[in-house]
Order: sequence, then C-alpha cells, then structure tokens
Amino acid sequence: MPRSFVLRVRSDRIVPLAAILFGIAGAFRAHAQGIGVAPEAGKLRLAVMDLNGSALRIQQTEGQMPQGGVQTSQTVALPPPPEFARTLTEILTTTLINTGRFVVLERQQMQAVIAEQDLNAAGRVNQETGAAQGHIIGAQAMMTGDITGYSYTQKSLGGGALNVIKPLKVSASKVSAQVVIDLRMVDAATGEVLASAKGSGNASTTGVATDITKDDQQISASGSWSTPLGQASRAAITQVVEQLVAGLPEPKWSAKIVEVRDGVVYLNAGTDGGVSSGQVLEVYEVQPPLIDPDTGRNLGAPDKLLGEIQVEKVQAGFSTAKVVKGSGFARNNVVRRKT
Repeated sequence: MPRSFVLRVRSDRIVPLAAILFGIAGAFRAHAQGIGVAPEAGKLRLAVMDLNGSALRIQQTEGQMPQGGVQTSQTVALPPPPEFARTLTEILTTTLINTGRFVVLERQQMQAVIAEQDLNAAGRVNQETGAAQGHIIGAQAMMTGDITGYSYTQKSLGGGALNVIKPLKVSASKVSAQVVIDLRMVDAATGEVLASAKGSGNASTTGVATDITKDDQQISASGSWSTPLGQASRAAITQVVEQLVAGLPEPKWSAKIVEVRDGVVYLNAGTDGGVSSGQVLEVYEVQPPLIDPDTGRNLGAPDKLLGEIQVEKVQAGFSTAKVVKGSGFARNNVVRRKT
C-alpha cells in the first residue's frame, strides 16, 4: 500500500512534499555554508540525541493492571519493553548510517570517550597510541526526536478475560502495535530547526499472546523484529528516515585540501572517493556567510575560485595533485570537478 509523506519545515504549516524538495534543498545549502560545510559537500556531520518517550509514559499509565493482574475487558494495553526508547535510538542511528548521507557522531557514550582521552592526558597509557584530546569531531547538526505515538494492545478473540501475568485460557488473541516517531534536525550552531519529519508503523497478528510477544525483550538493532511491536517500530523508523533523506539536496561531488607541502596538494579523497589520475579540479575558497540583517538567517556564501589542480597519484584514502594555475591554496579549500 503506497505511503503518503508530509514534511514540516520551519513552520507549523503542512505543505506538499513536491514543494518541500525544492525549498529545503536551498535551505540546506545555505545552512551548510554557515556551519562549515561546502555547499555541495556529500555528508553532514550529525549527532543523534536519545529519543524521548512521551507516548510510552501515557501507555504505561493507561495500561496499569488492577490488583491480581486481571483485566475484565477483552482488550488490554501491553507495556513497552525495558529501555524501548533507547533501543529505538540505536536503531535510528544505524539506519541513518546506512543511508550513506551522514557522518554520524557518537554522543551517547561521550563520557567513555572523554575518560579514555583523560587516561592518555594523565600519562597512564602509551602516548603514541593513546587517544589525544581535542580530536572529537564537532557536529554540524543534531537529530532530536520523540516517540509521539505508541499503542500495543492484546485483544481476546475467544470471549474470555485476559491476564497478562498468567494468561487465562482463550482460543486466540490479536496483538496490535502502532509506533509514531517525530524527528527534528537542528542546526548545532544556531539552534534553528532545519527540517522535521514524521514516520508511523502499524502491525498486528493473531495467535497465542505469549507466543506473539515473547521476543519483545530482544528488540534491538540486531535482535528480533518478528513481533508486531518490532515490525511497527521498523516501519516507523524507515519511513521517518526516508522523509528526511528525501528532503536533502542531492549531493554533488566535492573534496577538500588536507595540506599543501612543497608545492604538492593533498586531497582527502582517493580511489574510494571517486578520484582518478589525470583529473583537473577547481579549487574554491568558501567566503564568510551572508547574514540577513532583518531575520539573522544565513543566506549562503559566495565561493571564490582560486585556481586549478591536476590529480597525479591516487591512493585509497587520499590523493596528490599538482598546481595547474592559481595560488593561495590552503587547508579546507573546497575542490570540485571542472565543468
């Protein structure tokens, strides 16, 4: 069944996706320049924050069982598995990485990273192999979100009462799940919301309730997705990430100068980055962003063409080039294919 997508961008109005794809592309290019990325850079450095679970708290309150654990009605609300929101955050992170559109940064285990660096700074590990301070990659944008919809219910199909602690004898149960996730991508420099998206998933199945839900404790990035809750979670995450990626401008190839040594230009792209020997590339210096004096918004930044280089040697992670024309090349200059 085809899915309809709606994307909200920087307002409370719901607008058609076709209009969004054009408008948000320009917005992302403008914001990319303001947060240190070349306008056509392929990947955005993204830090994923823990999902909130506002809908989970509502479900837990509504689904509290009376003393003895017996619900006299034929439908009961099933509680979410432990650490459900945290688990969905991990799955969301993996899904974002698999799109190939982001450099996803670890922020949930940041204290462990800092502790490792502090060990090195204190002289407790080999200085040549220890993690040096000051090398944590900065985020250009942050992904925040909330589980805004959660319904997980068990309905008796045999006319008997349900007991989620010690199931009574019923002929069958229908277990249904719905998960809704809202995400926002926020500019890490300004706090402005760049884009937002919503994804939802629904699933249900019929059988013996204990068999249907027994794998819920193993729902994880590598665990079981066989239950209705797992299927609904996967569908919601897939849909919301598809919306976000659809709203991003198509990346055009670019690279950056790592260093210039003795007239040799080193690039941060090699065979794995689409570079081949003999290519002639243009070198640009990204100028300071243009800030609208009325709104304070980043309108983008002009590029200054510095000259051209020609690739000579290509390795897996980097390549070298010679100067064809121009001067003043320096680290962080943007390199693009000559058109």
